[in-house]
Amino acid sequence: MPAAARRHLEATENSVMSQALLPPDPNFPLPSQALVTERILPLPKVIRHALMDKFCPEGLREAAKFSPLNNDCLACIYLGRRRNPDAPLAPNFSLRNFNFCPDQMLELELPVEEYTRAMAGCLALIHWDAHMDGYDVEFVLGSDDEISYTTHVTQSLGVDVEPIEQLPKHSDIEVLQRVNLQRRVTRPWVLDFNLCNRFPKDDTFILEHEEELVNQLVLAFFENDPYYPLPLMEMDVDKKLWTIFRREYEKKAEEILGASETMRHLPIKFLDACVERERRKLEKGLGHGHRGFKG
Repeated sequence: MPAAARRHLEATENSVMSQALLPPDPNFPLPSQALVTERILPLPKVIRHALMDKFCPEGLREAAKFSPLNNDCLACIYLGRRRNPDAPLAPNFSLRNFNFCPDQMLELELPVEEYTRAMAGCLALIHWDAHMDGYDVEFVLGSDDEISYTTHVTQSLGVDVEPIEQLPKHSDIEVLQRVNLQRRVTRPWVLDFNLCNRFPKDDTFILEHEEELVNQLVLAFFENDPYYPLPLMEMDVDKKLWTIFRREYEKKAEEILGASETMRHLPIKFLDACVERERRKLEKGLGHGHRGFKG
């Protein structure tokens, strides 16, 4: 699961609560549910510079590397978008909310399939555990201070474990050796739940509003920025990403819902509805995309 949403706490859970953390307040409804989150650290300098070397126009690279505006870098994981292969590099390059497409990730040999699985599992968790539609959530690549200097990093750097372990937390390790960018100091995160809509975990409600619920989940899926892989894409790599996404979403949803007769069919119904919506859009000649089609 992406790291920003560490876990969802039900109203009946009290294992992490205490008087010190949550003082009594007569105006606050208890028991209540909570989402445990944490701060997302920006991508480290070595990766920021690698992105600039690859995707920033040559004449702007040095200035971009010394610009403090590029220090707070989170890369949006846009698995549903590809760059125009004939388009020039962006003249207004910025690492603030950098749009990171699959072709760019593959060019840097990053684990796109792992990102896809993490995203699918997280969306299933949002839908069927937290009971939210996921409207306008964001998936980004950032740093994780817990795994920044593991043996995976040493493999990428080509150095031994001991020197890395002696460094202070968040040390700048680019001085040790030129870094091979393969995936080792980053991980996916999910954030921005403020526009999500909740739906009750109630069998009667689900039975009475099943179509409306599925339609809302589909709407949220396509109205979001292009984080999710899309069905019915033409390129083999994009077809594979959708297959991975669907399989992982179904797997996680089944783990969450178990033998629920009321809800266990809804994840597949949601995915089928996404495919059907995209098919109708393509039949109208509107092309792939996330917005501008409601039929």
